[in-house]
Amino acid sequence: MKFEDFKTRNQFSRDEISAFATGRLLDDAPAGLPELPSALLIAFHEVTSIRWDAVSGTGRIEAVRHNELDDWFYPCHFNGDPVMPGCWGVDAAWQCLRFFAAWRGLIGCARTLGMENVSFFGQIRPYDKKITYIVDIVSQETSDGETLLTGKATISVDGTPVYTIGSVSIATAFWIDDAAAKPSAAPPADDAPIRKLTYDEFSAKTKFSHAEIIAIAQGTLIDAPGLEIGLLPSSLMLEVGAIDRITFDEATGEGRISATRDNGPLEWFYPMTPGHKPTVLSIDALWQLMGLFLTWRQNLGTGRALGFERVEVFGEILPEDRDIRYEITIVRYSRAPNGDAFVRADAKVHAGGRLILACANLNVGCHKNIRYSGYPLPSDMALGGKLKMRSEAGS
Repeated sequence: MKFEDFKTRNQFSRDEISAFATGRLLDDAPAGLPELPSALLIAFHEVTSIRWDAVSGTGRIEAVRHNELDDWFYPCHFNGDPVMPGCWGVDAAWQCLRFFAAWRGLIGCARTLGMENVSFFGQIRPYDKKITYIVDIVSQETSDGETLLTGKATISVDGTPVYTIGSVSIATAFWIDDAAAKPSAAPPADDAPIRKLTYDEFSAKTKFSHAEIIAIAQGTLIDAPGLEIGLLPSSLMLEVGAIDRITFDEATGEGRISATRDNGPLEWFYPMTPGHKPTVLSIDALWQLMGLFLTWRQNLGTGRALGFERVEVFGEILPEDRDIRYEITIVRYSRAPNGDAFVRADAKVHAGGRLILACANLNVGCHKNIRYSGYPLPSDMALGGKLKMRSEAGS
């Protein structure tokens, strides 16, 4: 397909999206045209509508993902409670904007810049069928040679809205970090053998080794039979390497988490992206750490990301970066009368001493009786949309 023909189309099939993601759709793609990730990381399978109104300077892109029972992320997010990671809904909005920018011929407009007012009020499960992403383009601005594309998004599953995004933007350049604070050096790795811990022993610890993090993800570190202990993702979706410090002050209601993750050119995602780590994986790492905080505070149940107020992106994590650091400040922690718990935090992510992103008011909740533990057997819990309780579903 010629680029000029590409720009006149108003929908794209599954084969065409796959070809675009792998660089095979356009015979004469201009240098610097925004790209999509490929293989496991492609967020949508087809574009059902794409349009632009030059008079109002607004547009819309509607894209669809056909959900599959055996999609790669379900077995590892989470072990014993499969749910589509909320971060992929976030990334889908950015990917929709990139495809829209390519369709508009906005050369170089592919930098993940930021997002605001993200709310999760539902979930996507293995037996759901159709995920729809709608991004309304509210502005396209150009100044001093730089372009900024901004939209707002809604994500639905089988007709039920589950996420909303108040503002999502990409640009030809990142935000500038005028006062980057260098994170402290990571302490030496703790390679000591691990053992099973009682819940009280787990909650008394102030740091966790990489081996202990893996054991938490597999549900083998905490010896608490019969209790619904919070989980971490496993395998490809586990973004936490080790926790250097986790603290909480009962008097102030505030806490801190400092954590690390190794990085290198052989990471699973680099062959599928244009030379950088997907930004959403760093956001998911922060949600994972906050979920672990709720478990560490002895809140029984299952963690769910609830959204965030704002994310600003200052750069990308590259294959040559060797370490990633997460610094989280807990600003609010509460427990409801029904036992549900909630945590709110601000956070920063560094790689190679560079500030990568800053998040304000990240939110995570912990809820009882919401796990779908029968995967892959079908049940009411195997369907997403509104959050279901096992007592209501009868399974």
